[in-house]
Amino acid sequence: MDEIEKPRRARAPEWTPAENALLRKVWKRSAPLKTVTHLFPSRSENAIVMHGIRLGLPDRRRKMPGKRTAETIWPRIEAALRVRPASLDELAALARCSNGTVRRFIKAKRTEVHIAKYLRAIGTRNVTALWAWGAGEDAPRPPRMTEAEQRARYKRKLERERPEELDRQRARARVRAARRDGRLVRRDPMVVALFGNGGVAA
Repeated sequence: MDEIEKPRRARAPEWTPAENALLRKVWKRSAPLKTVTHLFPSRSENAIVMHGIRLGLPDRRRKMPGKRTAETIWPRIEAALRVRPASLDELAALARCSNGTVRRFIKAKRTEVHIAKYLRAIGTRNVTALWAWGAGEDAPRPPRMTEAEQRARYKRKLERERPEELDRQRARARVRAARRDGRLVRRDPMVVALFGNGGVAA
């Protein structure tokens, strides 16, 4: 059987000083190297990467993702904060990233932002910081609510938004108190509707 001699691949030309200088320049960019291969017509993307490593340039696989994130995510966060104060969750949604990423950027750029104010969720002890653009003094963090304050706040919310639920809770509380103390309470239409006539005097 006749053997077919495979054609040898032409060896790529040596890198010139001008190409080395150009590679060092584009290596610093955040864009993927495949977008600049046209600048090196006789080189493949893999050849460009390997030559960059031989030149002692930093490993783009470790350096570039973080840099690309900084160049895309932080400008979105900054733009959002320049419009109005926002919480970490709001910034994550606006910047299209995770809450943890926003936290890391806020920590790294702490001198460029400040806490404009705190909001407390109704009926809870939790407070949410609203971040604003620009250096400034942070708003004082409000003290933690006591359980009594938390109950009073929740009660005010029910009075505004669900008064019928507050009436039911009060009726149940009166029945429990009457049973606990061994006394009868004045007949309440709401109590009768909820629990019937048993144990309630007219």
